[in-house]
Amino acid sequence: RSVALVERADIPGGMATLALVNPLQTFHAPGGQVIRGIGQELVDRLVARKACLGHLTDPIGFANTVTPVDPDALAAELRAMCEQAGVRLLFSHRFRECRIDAKRQMTGVALTDAAGRSASLSARAFVDAGGNGDMTLAAGCPMEMDPERQPMTLMFVMGGVDPRAIIRFQKENPADFHMHPDLSVLDRGFVAVSGFFSQVAEARARGELTVPRDRLLFFNNTRCDEVVVNTTRITGLAGIEPSELDQARARGMEQVRELVPFMTKRIAGFENAFLKTVAREPGVRETRRLLGRYILNEYELIEGAEFDDAIARGAYPLDIHQQTGEGLKTLSLTGKQHYAIPLRCLLNNEVPNLITAGKCMSVTHQGFSSTRVMPTCLAVGQAAGVAAAFAALDPGGNIEDRTKEIQNVLLEQRAVLFSDQVK
Repeated sequence: RSVALVERADIPGGMATLALVNPLQTFHAPGGQVIRGIGQELVDRLVARKACLGHLTDPIGFANTVTPVDPDALAAELRAMCEQAGVRLLFSHRFRECRIDAKRQMTGVALTDAAGRSASLSARAFVDAGGNGDMTLAAGCPMEMDPERQPMTLMFVMGGVDPRAIIRFQKENPADFHMHPDLSVLDRGFVAVSGFFSQVAEARARGELTVPRDRLLFFNNTRCDEVVVNTTRITGLAGIEPSELDQARARGMEQVRELVPFMTKRIAGFENAFLKTVAREPGVRETRRLLGRYILNEYELIEGAEFDDAIARGAYPLDIHQQTGEGLKTLSLTGKQHYAIPLRCLLNNEVPNLITAGKCMSVTHQGFSSTRVMPTCLAVGQAAGVAAAFAALDPGGNIEDRTKEIQNVLLEQRAVLFSDQVK
C-alpha cells in the first residue's frame, strides 16, 4: 500500500527517542516470547549495529525481560526501515483536523508544519498512533481520560557510574531492593535497580529530596557505565498540549537538579558520576483512551484471556504509577502470564476506516497499566497497519469482516497471536 507517516517531532520513535524511555520491556512471558514480528526485526537490526543488548533477564524481577537500546541508533534505524518500505515521511507536522464524508468515512486530514504552513493528505484508511488520540477524538469517537491517570517522568542519563559497586551494594543490602529471586542474575553485570528505599526515605526526612517517589528506579542503557534514571514524578498535568509539556519539563528539571547531587553524594557506585543528558520531552504515560467496540479490562489481562480476533499479545504486569503518594500499585499476571489483544480494541463504532493503535486503544485505566509499554505497542501497531491495508481495499471499511485475513497476514509476518505460539 501507499503509506504516509505524519510525525509531530523531527525524528521517529516517540517516547523511546524523544523521552529516552529505556529499556523496552517486555517481549517475553515466563513460557516464551510473546512479541515477535516487526518488533523483533527492529531488535535484530539494532543488535547487528551493536546498538541493542538483546533480550536480558530483568534483574528487578518485575518484567520477564528488558531490552536496552541506543535511542539515537533507534531513531536512525526506524527512519531507514520506513524509507526502505517506501513510506512517505512527514516530520515536524502536527494533526489539525480531519475530513469526514456523509457515510462517516474519513477521507483526509489537515496538517500544520513547523513553519505554520498548512498541508493536507487524502487516504482510504487512517491509523491514529499518536499517543493522545487527537485524530480519534476529532473524528467524533468517544474517548476517556481517567482523573487518576499516571504521572509523567522526565528521564535523564548519568555517566561515570560503577556498575560493580551498585551490584555489590545490592547483594549486601537485599532488603532495600526489589530484585530477581535468583541473585545470580545480578552477576551478568546489567544494572537494573528499584530500591535504595532507606537512602531515599532518609533524604526526604532531611529535606534533601522533595521528589514524590519512595525509591530510585534506573537501568543501564547499552553502556555499562551509564544508567537511565526513571525517578522524577510530574503530577497534575495532562501532557497533551505543548504548553503542558513545557511546564512538565520545567518541573522535571527541578527534580533532576535534586536527584543528581543526591545520587553522587549518597548512592553507591555514583561517587564519580555526572549528568550526561536529559530527555527532550517528558515521558507521558497516560492520556486519552478509546471507548471502542470492546474494552479490554484488567481482570482479563490478569487471567490470560484469549479472543478469536486476537491480533497481538502482551505480558507486562499491571504497573500503576500513582498521581498521589510516592509508590506504585502493581499486580502480577497469573497462570500462563500473557494475554491476547482483540482487533475490536482498535476499532470504534463511528468511523469505519479509522484504527486507533498504541497507548490509546480501548482498555480500562487499570488494564492500560499493562498494555501501555512499548513492545506491546509495537505488536499492536503492526496489527493496525495490516488492518489499515485491508480497510483501504473495502469501501465500507468493514475491517472486522476481514479478521481472518488480517490474522493470516500477521502470522506470515511472524507475529504472535495465539497462546500455542508462545515458546
